[in-house]
Amino acid sequence: MKGKTTTDLQHKEVASGGKCLNCGADLQGAYCHVCGQAATHKKPTASWFVAEYFYNAFFWDSKCLHTTWKLISRPGHLTNEFNAGKYVAYEHPLKLNMFFLFVFVTIFMFFSNIDKSSNLINETVQEEMVRPHLTLDALSEDFGYSVKMKSCDKDTILLSMPLSLADEFPQVITVIDKVTDYGGEILDTVVVAVPEVLIQDDILIENTPGTYSFSPHNKLVDDMLELESISELWRRLLDILSSYFPLIFLLTSPLLAFAIKLLQPRRKQPFISFFIFALHYTAFVELILLLIYILYLTIHPSLETLELIVTLTSCIYLTIAIRNVFKGTTWVKSTVKALMVSFIYQLICFTAFLVIFIVTLFCILLNQEIA
Repeated sequence: MKGKTTTDLQHKEVASGGKCLNCGADLQGAYCHVCGQAATHKKPTASWFVAEYFYNAFFWDSKCLHTTWKLISRPGHLTNEFNAGKYVAYEHPLKLNMFFLFVFVTIFMFFSNIDKSSNLINETVQEEMVRPHLTLDALSEDFGYSVKMKSCDKDTILLSMPLSLADEFPQVITVIDKVTDYGGEILDTVVVAVPEVLIQDDILIENTPGTYSFSPHNKLVDDMLELESISELWRRLLDILSSYFPLIFLLTSPLLAFAIKLLQPRRKQPFISFFIFALHYTAFVELILLLIYILYLTIHPSLETLELIVTLTSCIYLTIAIRNVFKGTTWVKSTVKALMVSFIYQLICFTAFLVIFIVTLFCILLNQEIA
């Protein structure tokens, strides 16, 4: 039986004895008995059009909840039902995927906005610290320059840098005093004694009279800074791509179906059957990722723990689903096939991430060359 749409809820009155506006059949009730369209004579409006779209794409009723429960409690059952021709009782597997993806991205975007200000501050601090830290690393590891610093007189200056960083390199910087504001709070400017060669070689430059900082253009660390920038780019890209895990799962589901078909060489089923199985499996994985992300936002468990939960849960679910869908498969064979499918699927997703990263990096470098 077809569920009621927003049109039915808003316009319950139906003209009796009329014609269906879709196929022209004689109306015998609230729905056309030929094509199933609601028997309403109201002309489409903008609000109706938008409401109808969101209803068909995202609205959840008892059938949706029933489908989700079967997806969780009985691995492989929905695939068997769908392949047996029972479509009306359950939600379409693609709609199920799209809904979980929609919820995940919505929650991610909503909560990521809360952390934007703190992330911006952290990134700013990181950018301000990376050059002096790399400079000090280079100075400490360069034996020739270490000898040069030891043989050079020291000068007492005000140096703008975090005190914690200055304390890490006593062979280069000798902290003499801490600078505080009127309230007694320690500032990121310290009184230090440094070899004069650092000033002579423009490693330390004077900003305001008597106050120095590390030069933004230091040949000692340009190569190291470039490597650090690439590493930082890789980290940021992974952070961005992690929010699109469900989308990548959905887009690679045809490849997952192909991998499952390869492991079932004696099954003469059409590819669409394996694709439906893959869609139900990815829907379960997306649901797990959604719950894991909510768990991550609430009690902040370690990433290793979350990865272990996702891996074990998905493998156990896939094992049971394979055994229930592909009859005659033993538990041992189902487990082996599930592990093989999981490995192949992880390889597929990793390849997808790698391709996206290479394309993104290429675009960034191309834009820099054009600029």
